[in-house]
Amino acid sequence: KYNVLWIDDEVQTGLGRTGKLLAADHENVKPDLVCLGKSLSGGLMAISAVLANDETVLCLEPGEHATTYGGNPLACTVATAALKVIVEENLTENAFRLGEILREELEKLPKSIVQEVRGRGLFYAIVLRQGCGITSKDVCFRLIEKKVLTIRGAG
Repeated sequence: KYNVLWIDDEVQTGLGRTGKLLAADHENVKPDLVCLGKSLSGGLMAISAVLANDETVLCLEPGEHATTYGGNPLACTVATAALKVIVEENLTENAFRLGEILREELEKLPKSIVQEVRGRGLFYAIVLRQGCGITSKDVCFRLIEKKVLTIRGAG
């Protein structure tokens, strides 16, 4: 419509983490390119992929899509198995269902400490208030004690 190439970076958010197969699916839009990684192998090994629609991929000449280290057979086999698990075990739907519970619980956090909760499915960010006396590092360590793995982000 606007003659621009839309690249959707789903490396962290893709493959069910937000309660839809792709985060872009929440907006009912179709990107020209989709970048996938991390969960593509179920965390077993490094792999990434760039998916393109027909119009975009047909702009490439033979060989322009090639890499010197792409198409690792083991990584591709692992990715195929991981995708099969995501589909057969309904992990996307599970992330959506559990994400609704998670949001309800996150909304109960004290507003004196939490400035904002944002996210979808099981992919959330909690923004702490400046000067609240608790750091993101404190929160991460407290959650680890409860067997919840988190990371500290920025921005």
